[in-house]
Amino acid sequence: MRYTTLLLVCIITATGFACSSISTLEREDLTALESREDYLRTHPEGLYNHCIRNGEITRGMDVYEVLASWGLPNIYLASRNKPEENWIYYVEDEDSRSVLVYTLTFKDEILREWDIDMKRFVDSRLVYEPSHQPETTIPTQEGLKKQ
Repeated sequence: MRYTTLLLVCIITATGFACSSISTLEREDLTALESREDYLRTHPEGLYNHCIRNGEITRGMDVYEVLASWGLPNIYLASRNKPEENWIYYVEDEDSRSVLVYTLTFKDEILREWDIDMKRFVDSRLVYEPSHQPETTIPTQEGLKKQ
């Protein structure tokens, strides 16, 4: 009994520290709060419900728990030869003109790891400027007939 209680306390403690440390800004619109609440209502005994409630993910979640927490990925990659899937989420931050790219790796429908990559946009100039008129013109079919 004592061993079981100690094991249960260790699991609960580890689960509490396992949630990712994603800021509110980063996870803001990944999935609607109502979707998370619906999942939590139908799965009240879920091991990762505290993470789902906060829109967080952690290793060990199954695909349905990640869907409840973050919604559908922007890109889904799967292999016929391996029991591995990659889900890719893009999260834009207009203030810093960057995009965070989250690549989640599932093995046998369980989240095993993820990678976070930041892409920055350093220049916002347009290549085409409509105010600039070319010095020479290309004749149209009608213009060629008149010549």
